[in-house]
Amino acid sequence: MSSIDTDTIRIYNLNYAPTPGKVYNINFNFDEATLNFKPDLATLEPVDTQRYDTANLSRGGQLYDSWWRTNGESEPSGTHASYPQDTGTQSGSTTWRCKECHGWDYKGKDGAYGNGSDHFTEIKGIFDAQQKPIGEIYSILKNKNLPLSKEDIWDLTRFLKEGLIDMDKYIIFSGELSKTATGTRNNGGPIYSGRCSECHGPDGSEISSVSVGTDANNNPWEVLHKITFGNPGTSMPSMLDKGLSLEQLIDLLTYTQSLPQE
Repeated sequence: MSSIDTDTIRIYNLNYAPTPGKVYNINFNFDEATLNFKPDLATLEPVDTQRYDTANLSRGGQLYDSWWRTNGESEPSGTHASYPQDTGTQSGSTTWRCKECHGWDYKGKDGAYGNGSDHFTEIKGIFDAQQKPIGEIYSILKNKNLPLSKEDIWDLTRFLKEGLIDMDKYIIFSGELSKTATGTRNNGGPIYSGRCSECHGPDGSEISSVSVGTDANNNPWEVLHKITFGNPGTSMPSMLDKGLSLEQLIDLLTYTQSLPQE
């Protein structure tokens, strides 16, 4: 489906009286006689954009990470039909995660998941979503045919519209200092002690399956995403929801890179 407004409905002279200011979704079918796409009135439906105002941005970030660990749906079996197996090397349920193609830095093929990465797919990033109308973002997500509720789609919509962090400003992307966070470590220490050490321990190794220092140095983009929006399927909350500013989030990430590595 495509997102249209009331002016578009009038231009196509559809037999429908739109509500001023409303956004609608509609299917366009190809007319072979005229070689043009024509809207299918039977598929016209209003988009309840008021739902956007109450959408949960952080939950959207968790859905981006792993939607089934967030919304309780069954983990997919097999590889996603749209996953580019000619370029990608992954398989199974991980290919159903938004991050698997678009990256933890949201830059897709132009970021950390670029050529040479085990996660390279040649798929672009998602920063252009910030410039799209919310109805269009909602429509694109709805058309992915994933087991997402309206709440899920709106949460993802808000995350894509408002939640993307330009990580290149805070994490060095290339060169000798690649992957180095550029915050203030001394400011991040007290935040870690007060917010994170209870579960992760003072040295980041309390959880046997996690080494905070190792993860923060190997994949700072993922760690920043999880610090900011939370880790789905675990008790790790969103530090954004806890009131931390972006500056504090970067300071926290910088401190975690000073923790012992395995």
